[in-house]
Amino acid sequence: MGKATEADNFIQACSDSAESNEIIRREMEKNAEETQMEKEKAIANIFEMAGKIKATNFQKSQSAFFGLLMLKQVKESKEYRSKAGMTWEQFCEHVGVDRRRIDEQLLDLKPFRTEFLADFANFSGVEISKIKYLGMAVSEKSAEIAENAITYNGETVPLDAEHKDEIQALLETLEESHKQQVEEKDATIRTKDRLIKAKEDVIKKMERELSRLEKTVKKTDLTEEEQDAINLLAEVQTNFIQGIADIKKQIKPGEAPEIALRQLYFLYIFISKVCMEERLDLHEFYRNAEDVPWEITEMELPPTEVLVDNLPLTRGMGKAYKEKINQRQAAKER
Repeated sequence: MGKATEADNFIQACSDSAESNEIIRREMEKNAEETQMEKEKAIANIFEMAGKIKATNFQKSQSAFFGLLMLKQVKESKEYRSKAGMTWEQFCEHVGVDRRRIDEQLLDLKPFRTEFLADFANFSGVEISKIKYLGMAVSEKSAEIAENAITYNGETVPLDAEHKDEIQALLETLEESHKQQVEEKDATIRTKDRLIKAKEDVIKKMERELSRLEKTVKKTDLTEEEQDAINLLAEVQTNFIQGIADIKKQIKPGEAPEIALRQLYFLYIFISKVCMEERLDLHEFYRNAEDVPWEITEMELPPTEVLVDNLPLTRGMGKAYKEKINQRQAAKER
């Protein structure tokens, strides 16, 4: 081969330089990739450790809070005394806690509850405002937290970072369920309020009507003794009706406790018995007693205007009451 020219040498030098640059570039890219991978790995490790730290903090505060709740339950029930034959001091020593420190902590659990909720929120990424619904569900015993898991409606969700989405979904379910219960309760209260108001309106209307009829009753020539007796009977009738009305407002058959219904039932029996005995005693002295049947059934009740006319509270109003009813019926027929 001939001697290389300067041009050939230049071309070769450029080629060698290009290859060298390519090698350097590839090496730099490789180093950059390795650096990025190491960085990503370090970041992943950091977040993994952060998650573990959050989980550890949560488990720690959960353990402390739930441990105090269990100790509070044991102390209040005094089962350590009745079942184990220990004093509170001995029980605390048995479970490995300081009695004085525990007693101080049991006086106010709020700081431990706050720490538990804060760590739970930090661990799960859910707002504390939503976590409160879990606390409500646990208090109502519709949900349970045990062995690092939440159990609700037969579904168990572990309390770990891998189940954050399930935890959040469960808390949203609890929130929705609680709000629905509140809405249903409010609707029931509104319905009851409307019914009570309707009853009160009817009672007030009847009171106004009775008051108006009282003014139209002609005065009678009663002695002071007779008038006092009538006034007493009218007062007794008013108090009796008011008492029955109060019972109906506060003791509702479908809602009242069993013991209240039982005592009310026997109270009515007692009232019936007393009234029957008093009526029988009165029969001997009331010369027109034979006109009143011994056992009053619905079919044996006198006409309404007669009953109104002969009760102490509405004595003498029977005729006016009947006329008023006839006027209303005539107005409806028109």
